[in-house]
Order: sequence, then structure tokens, then C-alpha cells
Amino acid sequence: MQPILAILTCVILNSIAQILLKFGMRNFGKSLSITVIPSLISNMYVIFGAILYGMSFILWLYVLSKVKVSYAYPFISLSYVLVAVLGTFMLGEKLTISAWLGICFVVIGVTLIGVSMGG
Repeated sequence: MQPILAILTCVILNSIAQILLKFGMRNFGKSLSITVIPSLISNMYVIFGAILYGMSFILWLYVLSKVKVSYAYPFISLSYVLVAVLGTFMLGEKLTISAWLGICFVVIGVTLIGVSMGG
């Protein structure tokens, strides 16, 4: 697998995991205590979110073995972009104009790093 493809796969896995965890936590409200741990570990959204994080971690180890961390790590900020977009469409969350502007800056920054540093 090409390193850039592996990096982007990590971003996607992390982002989907975050959305799944959010879905899984919807039933727990604002108060979270140790008594809900059994419910958390049996919640399918939480389980699948954790599995995706684990898969992403393994793939990230591969990435780190292939490219410089100073090249790969900035791409992780694309997770912020993807989670914001997924949150908007899947969770009904609203993004302001300034948030969209920030997302554009993140994408521009990652693009500049990718182009200037190469893999």
C-alpha cells in the first residue's frame, strides 16, 4: 500500500470511529460514571468505533515505518475536517462560516506540507 493511501485510510478510520463513538454516547447524557462501563462495552457503536481506532493504530505503525513523521502527522489534521463534515451531515451539527473557513485553511496547510515535503 502506498504511504499516502495508508495515511488517508488512517484519517478515514479515525473519523468514522469518532462518529461511531458519538452515536454510542448519545444515550448516556452528560453524566458519565463508572457504573455505565458495562453498558459502554456492550454498545455496538462504541465497540466498532474502538475496533476502527485499533485498525487505524496498526496502519499508522506501517505509515511511520515508511515516511517521515514530520510529513505524515500533519495529515492527521484532516480528521478534524472529515469529522466536522460527517458531524454536519450525519449528526445534524451546524458549522459556522468561520468554521468552514478554518476547514479550508487546514486543507490548504496540509496540501502545502504534502507538496513541499513529499513522501
